[in-house]
Amino acid sequence: MRIISNLRLSLAAFLLILGIIATYAKDSEENKYELQKKLIYLEIRTVLDNGEITLEEAQTMWRKKIKQLKKEEGK
Repeated sequence: MRIISNLRLSLAAFLLILGIIATYAKDSEENKYELQKKLIYLEIRTVLDNGEITLEEAQTMWRKKIKQLKKEEGK
């Protein structure tokens, strides 16, 4: 009886740790996507601030790069 109780406690602890790891992995992927979007934004913003492109070109560039990022993430 004591062995079964210890086994149950071990299994509960294992599942708790596994759940924490799975949650952390999901958050990391979301953060990675957000960081990539911010990097694209800053890249386009720098070019726009330098006056190399117009606002309309920057908007078009943003849409294309975000669309490409979503395709890469889907793979």
